[in-house]
Amino acid sequence: MGETVTLDRVGDLSAPAREALRALSVAVYPPGQFTDWPGRRIEWAEAEWCVRIHGDDGALVSYVGVSVRDGERDGRSVRIGGIGGVKTDPSMRRRGLAARGMQRAHEFFLDEAGVEFALLVCQPRLLDYYTGLGWQEFAGRLLVRQHGAPAEFTFNRVMTCGVRSAAPQTGTIDLLGPPW
Repeated sequence: MGETVTLDRVGDLSAPAREALRALSVAVYPPGQFTDWPGRRIEWAEAEWCVRIHGDDGALVSYVGVSVRDGERDGRSVRIGGIGGVKTDPSMRRRGLAARGMQRAHEFFLDEAGVEFALLVCQPRLLDYYTGLGWQEFAGRLLVRQHGAPAEFTFNRVMTCGVRSAAPQTGTIDLLGPPW
């Protein structure tokens, strides 16, 4: 495969790169199909970093949003790596592209000083996919901020993956900000 994988700061993306990301988002989430999606009411955090995978022709074919944040685990300060906004062009699915993007994000978390574990939220239908990539479902409570107010996140399922320490399976994780 001749795909290229890059890790970039979202804020550093050029205008053409941002347009390519917008076009990928439209391909994955066609306008009109998700107007009643309940997640539209949730305040989501913007990714600081992203893994982008470009095909042989240079087109953006897969994307993984990456965040790093100080949060709390059972009341103790902890550095958490976040995954959000994973998307692959529908015509390029089932080729391992998202898995490659997730692997590159995990490598970044290992290089990022102090990231203890990573966290993502997903629809129940994706649990098996992420489990196959080494993630596990978190059975505890996830606290977030919604428009500045503390809230328990119950919209999607929560998964964790160990980075510098074992992935938590129970207890309380507080992201001290919006989910990603």
